[in-house]
Amino acid sequence: MSSEAIVQAQNIQDEVQQEMEQGEDTVYGDTADSRRIGFNRKQDINKNSGTDRPDAPMTVSKRSREYNMRHEFRGRTVIFKYSEFRYGGPPGRECAEHDTDITEEAFKILGFGVTVYSNLKKRDFIGALRQCAAKDHEECDALVIVFMSHGFDKNGKEYLNLYDDDIETSELWKEFTPDKCPGLAGKPKLFFIQACRGENTDKGVNLKARKGMSVMTDAMSAAADVQEDYAIPLHADMLMMWASYPGMFAFKSSNNGIGGSVFIHFLAKVLREDHQYDDLATMLLTVTREVAVQYESYCPGSDKLNHNKQIPYTVSTLMRKMFFKTK
Repeated sequence: MSSEAIVQAQNIQDEVQQEMEQGEDTVYGDTADSRRIGFNRKQDINKNSGTDRPDAPMTVSKRSREYNMRHEFRGRTVIFKYSEFRYGGPPGRECAEHDTDITEEAFKILGFGVTVYSNLKKRDFIGALRQCAAKDHEECDALVIVFMSHGFDKNGKEYLNLYDDDIETSELWKEFTPDKCPGLAGKPKLFFIQACRGENTDKGVNLKARKGMSVMTDAMSAAADVQEDYAIPLHADMLMMWASYPGMFAFKSSNNGIGGSVFIHFLAKVLREDHQYDDLATMLLTVTREVAVQYESYCPGSDKLNHNKQIPYTVSTLMRKMFFKTK
């Protein structure tokens, strides 16, 4: 090895050693200037030092396992209901009124104040979201958005139908990140979407019981509480739950006491019946299981739509358990 190469290698080794002493993480193969929190970093990682990170009030301690649900108010539930569309648009939704009624009832039982918007045009829909984000949420536990309409996928993206137009599904939660809505920072923001996600169907699989099968249960652990400033990602504390798996139909039914959208039926039922002893995650697992196991489509006039299964789909960045204890 030449003397020049030896010097260059020594310089690289010195730089790596310096980074290790400072506790700085590196991202190899990435041209971005990534500042990640290292385990050995000596300075306070939660200080705003030189960044443009916004501040927001802390509502729950850093290591708490439960969200703070002891504010003065439970919070707002906003329901966007679509039962009709402009001429030439998607077909009307006769189940919309029933779905709205049982959803409103369920969230009122949980202690939320409920606002219902019907058949909004795109401009008014965006305005309603921004108006909700601009409200004072400081004394609220959480926010819930429920959207009921048609939906579809196109070129790898998902869209929801409004009265006169469509929007990308992600528009539902863009206004509620902590930088835009600091009053909800560190608080759960829940989005429930009753809409098709495509035109595919799921015929399912039969599970056959075998001898010697056992049943297992899980136990919850107690919460810890430590007061310490800390930073969170902008997209933390959100949960999005769709009626169906990506690309799949979301069914409605008039059988077995459902009387509307299958997902909304079981969501409202479980929230009403289980909120006094189960946390949110457990209840949503129950919803997923009930839809998947209890429902099978009955459309004898269509081979494609008959005898299909449906399963809700959840994406969550919630960091804690969420209980709806009586205030």
